[in-house]
Amino acid sequence: MKRVIISLLMLSAAFHLSAFPENNEARTSMREMITAPTSDVLEARNEMIEQLTDGSVVSYQIKIQNNSFYQLFINESGGRYPLYSQGSYIIKRNLEDGKFVQIKIFLKRHKECYVRLYPLDERAMMEVVLYGKTIYKGINLPFSFSDVLVEPFSEIIDASSGIVNWDLLLPENNGYVYYDKTELSEAIRAGLPLITDVDDGALDFDGSWVFIEDLSIQKPENHGFNCSGFVKWVGDGLYWAETGEYMSVSDLKSKHTDMRGHRWSERHEDDRDPYFGLDWTRNIAVSITNAGRNTTGGYKSADVRNLPWATYIEDIGFSIEDLKLIMYYLAVSEPEYIYFASVNESWGTEPVLQQHIHTAVLIPLINNQGQFEDLIFERNFESDAESLAERYPDAHVHLTRVRVDGGFRLPELNSGPALGPGSYFRR
Repeated sequence: MKRVIISLLMLSAAFHLSAFPENNEARTSMREMITAPTSDVLEARNEMIEQLTDGSVVSYQIKIQNNSFYQLFINESGGRYPLYSQGSYIIKRNLEDGKFVQIKIFLKRHKECYVRLYPLDERAMMEVVLYGKTIYKGINLPFSFSDVLVEPFSEIIDASSGIVNWDLLLPENNGYVYYDKTELSEAIRAGLPLITDVDDGALDFDGSWVFIEDLSIQKPENHGFNCSGFVKWVGDGLYWAETGEYMSVSDLKSKHTDMRGHRWSERHEDDRDPYFGLDWTRNIAVSITNAGRNTTGGYKSADVRNLPWATYIEDIGFSIEDLKLIMYYLAVSEPEYIYFASVNESWGTEPVLQQHIHTAVLIPLINNQGQFEDLIFERNFESDAESLAERYPDAHVHLTRVRVDGGFRLPELNSGPALGPGSYFRR
């Protein structure tokens, strides 16, 4: 039985990798033109090439830019031919001497997700760029560069499979594993128009609208959340599914000065509260996780720490520049989790401290069309990794994880802890 299961898994992996759109038939039919003298290539016309193997149509185009010229083999996507469509090839040559510079092959419908092949002597070398960051480089392929001009991309996958994690780069389209996260994101999205932005605002365990700092009651005619209160609202929906209760603001405010910070920050715990967002998101994640597992995990037990291609700094997290790549990796490797983020940066004067200044909910997933979505919810609006990084340049983001597979029940936004219209409960 074990051998059968392993064989089925291998066949499944081979099948989803083979689904990558190939255009090697089109490239092979244009091999003479690809390698032709510069003058002949520049006189050629753009054309549409139908591939007999699968009936797909590839757009062949010639472009000149700066000191280079390009031959493009663009795959169709949704009735169009976007430059960054999956599997498209861009072959770059030097305009002056006609020498090949590189081949760029797009892995996803994103301009910063691609394989780059380049010649080294007679061999082909490879590097992989994912959301703008080079994650593999210096891979020596067992092909000449002239061969990879026309080889199927599947040959490159096979030749590099011992080094490159292709299951991560080209994951199987299993949208059903993200069902819970998709339902949660839709429920959050439905609630956003109902949320009023109120500084220091949150819902307490009994459904009362309070101010986080002193637990005083908000005005009935103007109650709402700040970013911390919003994260608690989402966390409460998951906590209720495990306990039938909502979390206490007082408990979530608990500081852990013995487990984070330093002597400079300790002096400013009262007037600056530099680690509030970190304590808040850790406390929420650990509370939910402990309730679900009936355990007593520690203060840092829900942290996201060990990731490839991103460096974790204690109590600070990861560079926000890497957030999109991080969210993609987490979407594929941890499909059942969402994340609470605490954004922090150098802030203030006398002294300048690393201050946790903003919190958000991250829901990375692969949708039913096989496309990656980096959903971020903040206060009363939806954004993404690029938007967050633009608003907080040079910042870091600390992440805690919470499993989403037991249902949720978001607190009612109008009164007490009743079932919201966009929520569901499933154990």
